[in-house]
Amino acid sequence: MKSALAVMLSAAALLSAAEGQTGEHCASAQYHQFDFVLGNWLVRESSGNVVGTATFAKQYGGCVMIETWLGVGKAGASLGIIGFDRKKDRWHRDFLDPDGVVRSLEGTRNGPAMVMTGKDYPASGVRINRVIWMLTTEGTVEERWQTSSDDGRTWQVRFTGTFKRIAE
Repeated sequence: MKSALAVMLSAAALLSAAEGQTGEHCASAQYHQFDFVLGNWLVRESSGNVVGTATFAKQYGGCVMIETWLGVGKAGASLGIIGFDRKKDRWHRDFLDPDGVVRSLEGTRNGPAMVMTGKDYPASGVRINRVIWMLTTEGTVEERWQTSSDDGRTWQVRFTGTFKRIAE
C-alpha cells in the first residue's frame, strides 16, 4: 500500500525530472494520447446534476498534466498528476483528495478511450479501480469509474459522468 507521502514524493520526482527537460521528447505522439481532456469542464453525473468542475492543463514542457477538481457541496476538491511513462509505455495518474486518499492508476489508450486501473486499500480490503475516459462525437468526455472488491470478477459503478467544455 502506498502512503500519501510516498505518492507525493514520486510525483515530486516526476515533476522535478520534467523541469530539467526541454520537453522535446514530450512532443511525440504518445504524449498527446490524453490531450482530449485538456481544458476546463463542467461535470454532470448520469442523472444530469452538476457535481463539479475539472481543469486539465499541461505543465513542465508539456510532459505533465495537472488535474484540478472542484466539487459541488460535499464533493470537495482534489488534485491529480498525470503523465506518460515512456519506460513502461503507459500512462500514470496519481490523485490525492483532501482526506488524504490517494489513488494511483496506470493504463493505455484503447481506441477512442483512455483506460486506467489501480488498487486502493479501504478497511474492507483490496479494491481495484477502473476508470475509462472517452471523447464523444459531441465533443464531451464521458467518464466511467468502476470498482471491484473480488479481484475483477464483478464490477460496481462508482461514478458515471459527462464532462462538457466550459467556454474559456
